[in-house]
Amino acid sequence: MDLKKIIKQSLSLPKKEAVFFLNRVSMRDTLVYLFALLFLVFLPEGIQSLLADNLSQSERASSYILQMIVFYPIYIIFLSLIGISALAASGLLIVKVGKRKLAYQHLWKMTSFALTVPLILNMIVSFIGLDYWLIRLLILLMFYLILYKMVMVYPRNKNKG
Repeated sequence: MDLKKIIKQSLSLPKKEAVFFLNRVSMRDTLVYLFALLFLVFLPEGIQSLLADNLSQSERASSYILQMIVFYPIYIIFLSLIGISALAASGLLIVKVGKRKLAYQHLWKMTSFALTVPLILNMIVSFIGLDYWLIRLLILLMFYLILYKMVMVYPRNKNKG
């Protein structure tokens, strides 16, 4: 699928059309989108970190650059996958309370796409220096509101009794 279409639909969430469009996106395309989003979101932080240190020794500079190019992205990807899995697991509560018919793998994908706007807002807030816990809490609540509206698009479970 086209990455531009995925970005456009992710930004228009929780619209019903966007939810169903993104549900048809393959897991490979979801991961490509997720890694591209993470790269863009954490790029300013990486640049700030690179420019903030006074790197005078060449050995220190080369090891620092190696850390920024290799280890930092791996660390961010690892933590992001764990974080998305945890958020999707907490989203199962929304599925149970809403009595919706939705499997975890779909919820994981939905969580990845629902994080688009909150992650971009988080990057902007961090970049302008508004690192307050209340703002972070509001961004988290915004994510759960988007996820809730996405889950409610799906049909209810039929009683088996």
